[in-house]
Amino acid sequence: MIVFNIDSAHYICDILKNKSEQLNISLFFNDGLQLQQVTGFKKIEDYFDVSGMTQTIVTGYKIQLKDGNELTLKSAGSKNITMPFSSKLDYGISNKVSEYLF
Repeated sequence: MIVFNIDSAHYICDILKNKSEQLNISLFFNDGLQLQQVTGFKKIEDYFDVSGMTQTIVTGYKIQLKDGNELTLKSAGSKNITMPFSSKLDYGISNKVSEYLF
């Protein structure tokens, strides 16, 4: 089991893009509130035509998480830049506060 956060996401991206087969380890992203399991990894590609030939350039990567969230990393040369992360999850209202809501 490997747990990573936003600061170390580019290292996990390097591991995932260079793997030759399915990893036998579980990866979890710590968003500061809870751990979210990594479920997938996708390349973000741009396609364009140059002199009649189609070319593809990888412009970034998406690390897919179990609850439908995605962590996006953009490629800048040989470096990966992590984009700001915002969770789609609603963590609810504390029980101390919810008794005053109607």
